[in-house]
Amino acid sequence: MTNLTRRNFALAGLSGTAALGLTASATPASAAGHAPANPPAMFDAPLGRYRITAIFDGMMPLEKSLFFGAEQAAIDAALAAAGVAGDGLSAPVNTFLLQSDDRTVLIDAGLGELNMFGPGFGRLTAGLAAAGVAPEDVDMIVATHAHPDHIGGLVAGGAAVFANAELLISDVDHGFWSDAANMAQAPAEAQGMFSLAQHVFAAYGDRLRPVAAGTEVAPGMTLELSPGHTPGHSVVHIDGGDRQLMMVADTVLYADLQTALPAAGSDFDADPALAAQSRARIFDRAATDGLLIAATHVHFPGFGRFVTDAGAYRFVPASWM
Repeated sequence: MTNLTRRNFALAGLSGTAALGLTASATPASAAGHAPANPPAMFDAPLGRYRITAIFDGMMPLEKSLFFGAEQAAIDAALAAAGVAGDGLSAPVNTFLLQSDDRTVLIDAGLGELNMFGPGFGRLTAGLAAAGVAPEDVDMIVATHAHPDHIGGLVAGGAAVFANAELLISDVDHGFWSDAANMAQAPAEAQGMFSLAQHVFAAYGDRLRPVAAGTEVAPGMTLELSPGHTPGHSVVHIDGGDRQLMMVADTVLYADLQTALPAAGSDFDADPALAAQSRARIFDRAATDGLLIAATHVHFPGFGRFVTDAGAYRFVPASWM
């Protein structure tokens, strides 16, 4: 399995679109043995008017060299304190299902059939089935941003997976990935990510709804910008009535490092300085308000809290007792 760098992430996005019929042919993940052999990994818990279920989509390999913005010695020390040895890191890809009496909402969709990081991805539909949810039962999808590990699972065989769902994404991110001039100016290896985003948008047609920051997209669910990772990267604040949660998406890519060093950005951030500002703001808000958080790349099932610790922050996994 190849560790993830920005270049092979972009190239994987390009080759992954081939499985969608956007470029030269490639073997779909399901045919290449990438269909998960293990039972779905899931965790569900009450969240006021909602029930939230984390569904594990796979584990992506990373490299320590992806991270910068702090002294290398500080990065090494933070990783060592987290028990990380050597250059290899890994992070999960988590998706989240929200259910109420009258709503079935999916937040992000994992990689789907994209053949990017090796075997073991594309677990979302199996996880939904284990939760008793068919794709046609989903009535809303909230995409926090348009990177492949968040939208790849929205299409299969070139068509929309969720036939009855609205697809919501921030108007800023939609505008960025839809813009032909942005695509033309992007490096050649990044063209596939634009193609994938545009293909997903087209697949949902008139069920695609770009929304402005601060929009309440469902009862108690508000889309808020946390820009920098992508121009329109968003978090989802969920007020369930008796409990609040913020799904922070890729505000953190590797929690053990970036809580200790919030200024440490990654090669995947479109604007690392802005991403660091957004990260510090989210950490401060979550710690001050005692918010429960969920995150795409935090240790499965991805729930916990950011707490202050000796002038920095620390991620504490949640207890749902």
